Amino acid sequence: MDSRRAGALAVLLLLGGLAGCSALVEQADPLTGSDEHPFAGETVTVAVEGTDRERALAADGLAYWTDNATEFADFAVDFRVLAPGATPADEPDVRLRFVETVGGCGDTEFPAGCAPRLNASTGVDRPATVEVRRGLADEATRLVVRHEVGHLLGLTHTDRPRDVMAHERDLATRPRSNATERANPWNDTALAVALAGDDATRDRYRSALDYALAYVREGADGAVPADVAVRVVADPDGADVTVRPATADGCAVEAGSCLSLEGTDPDRDGAIEAYTAAEIRLVGLDADVASWHIASQLVETFHTGDSPDRLDEAGSRERRGDWHG
Repeated sequence: MDSRRAGALAVLLLLGGLAGCSALVEQADPLTGSDEHPFAGETVTVAVEGTDRERALAADGLAYWTDNATEFADFAVDFRVLAPGATPADEPDVRLRFVETVGGCGDTEFPAGCAPRLNASTGVDRPATVEVRRGLADEATRLVVRHEVGHLLGLTHTDRPRDVMAHERDLATRPRSNATERANPWNDTALAVALAGDDATRDRYRSALDYALAYVREGADGAVPADVAVRVVADPDGADVTVRPATADGCAVEAGSCLSLEGTDPDRDGAIEAYTAAEIRLVGLDADVASWHIASQLVETFHTGDSPDRLDEAGSRERRGDWHG
């Protein structure tokens, strides 16, 4: 048996989360006495497992190679998508599956697709299996199908057409709700919060942090979803939320606080869909007024539609550590 590389499109979602890979696979039944690709000049039957939308996008991606295989793979091929539930006399030549997670395609996490790379020295262990990650936008899905089918035709990541076979691409997902439209826009219900600074600074502000988080744990008068949990951790590098006291900061002209957010924009609409990190900067604040600012800024990362009454009421008077009592 000949070992050949499987191909996967490596994709990078904006502020992202996806990567790609290649993997070793083995193909059985090597051809004898032939120097042609096993699909050369053939009508290749393809069974597509997916929704009607996914089937239509797969058909578009396959049609690309019906039109362009002669130029880029040096042989003609015709792909025929089988009707749902239809089976040819033998197994289909290719089974193209839309899946939530593409697995078993090398050592890189979260590939967008995976397919074996076939050439004249490999046989086809029918059906050859292609996996495509679902949830991508229409044009991104077409591109992944084209890329993976290119591997079926023997192409590598360095082959033409480069706009199809390049190993890394930015791919958008289907439209998603923006973070501001989600009650909990974090990717988890358990948030780790850390104080930044030297030991003396952390000791000075720790009671203010604990007081603020007690209010958040109680749901902040409905402004924080009931299933959200918060805990204090020692290392800011491992925290979702970092509280950073500072004597001065360009984000605030006078004593106050600032919130900065990081997140992902997988549908590439210019708005964050999920938060991955937040920093609360306490600028020129004494420890006895810091808890109101910590709680207020942390609650700002949730969007339940409910008002944090005790925060609002304390905002009109002196903001001291007993506002939550």
